[in-house]
Amino acid sequence: MLKAMTSKSMLVQVRMPPRLVQALDRLSEEGIYSNRSEAIVDSVRRLVLAFATKDPFREALVKSCLGRTGTGSIEELRTLISPEDIAKSITETFGTDKIDRIINEVRR
Repeated sequence: MLKAMTSKSMLVQVRMPPRLVQALDRLSEEGIYSNRSEAIVDSVRRLVLAFATKDPFREALVKSCLGRTGTGSIEELRTLISPEDIAKSITETFGTDKIDRIINEVRR
């Protein structure tokens, strides 16, 4: 589990595509966030919270979309979960069973 944050913060440098940086700037200009850093910290916090509860299907799907292999793969899920349960989990997790929408959601 994550340790409680103190008043100190750490510098983390990240390279991002220009279109994402422009999107961050737009969010700041619209007053949703005060700056890029605030938007990035909120995004990372949401990502960590999304994976705080173990969801083997979601983890395997994200790993597959990102090209990761090993433990937690889609192939391994076939031995643990029935196809019907996988289809149900897809719809519950992503609100759709349309692959293009799911891929867009995973890449956000």
